[in-house]
Amino acid sequence: MKKSYLIAVATLLAGYVTAQPEKGYTISANAVLKDGSSVKGEFCTERISGTTAFTETLKLDPAIVKSLTFAGTNGESKVELVNGDKFAMTVANESFAIKSLLGDLNVPRTNFRSIGLSARKISAGGCNEGLIFHCTFDDEAAVATPSVVPSMKLELGQIKTHEGKNGGALFVNPGISGAVVVLPKGTLASDGCIEFWANMASGKTEFSTGGDPNYFAIYTADGNPGGAFGFASNDGVGNSGLCGFFFGMRAYSNLGYTHMMPYSDVFKGEDYNGWHHYAFTWTQTSLSFYIDGKRVAHTTGQLTTELLATDDITLAIPLHRTLGRSFNNKSAFLMDELKIWNFAKTNFDL
Repeated sequence: MKKSYLIAVATLLAGYVTAQPEKGYTISANAVLKDGSSVKGEFCTERISGTTAFTETLKLDPAIVKSLTFAGTNGESKVELVNGDKFAMTVANESFAIKSLLGDLNVPRTNFRSIGLSARKISAGGCNEGLIFHCTFDDEAAVATPSVVPSMKLELGQIKTHEGKNGGALFVNPGISGAVVVLPKGTLASDGCIEFWANMASGKTEFSTGGDPNYFAIYTADGNPGGAFGFASNDGVGNSGLCGFFFGMRAYSNLGYTHMMPYSDVFKGEDYNGWHHYAFTWTQTSLSFYIDGKRVAHTTGQLTTELLATDDITLAIPLHRTLGRSFNNKSAFLMDELKIWNFAKTNFDL
């Protein structure tokens, strides 16, 4: 083993490396192979074995590893830990086990270019801690029994079994309600996040004063609007871009339009077609919107929390006819992997 490969680029705290994190974590993997392809799934290798200049034997728990980047053919790797430490090591593992959509994979180490890992604590029930709702939209069964309660029902939407970001997706036609999530009182907290993947299927290059598309609307039990999220060149009070409001706070990404507005203004010139990740995150004093993990809108204010504690809350995607109210939707879209969290999530697995 050549010591030149093992020069540390940051101080490595040996106690941190050898310490065992508390149990109850799931490890997600995003691996890039040398042929340019990628593998996403659950990282199943229990330990990453190797050597560094600090010790001849080193076993890293994947829960404390942020990424590994391979620099050669003999297992040499640059490692970054979740606490920010960086160092070099020679990896001894001959292969890494990953549970992916293709099934259980055991990929030789020499095939990897890099591996990014993320650990999330799971509850006794097996769900990510803080995750209060998750629907994959893979098929009708996934909608009928989402992986985390509370309940969901389809109205007039369709499930496109093979057209999602991962598996199936919910397809919403213009003006047709796609799905309704019923959140019992007290489910939403003063901090939270609604995240999903969406694909604008209209073929439009610009959007109007509202509804191109509206991804969701939030209603209280008596039918009063509590929130909304979508594209508008004017949301009715002079805001534009990706706009929304939530129980007393309103945020938007752009200003200055009253008629038609190009999507490229919101996406900063990047391609707005295809799948993008959206997040709607709030605290008791702020509301923020994210596209592909980048914050595009932010406001401060004061959340009106009384209704969250005393009323059932309905998340309508994007309409809810039975309440006699709707947010007009003029554009078709696909939605996948809808998740609702009870904390203000700002880091996303993309």
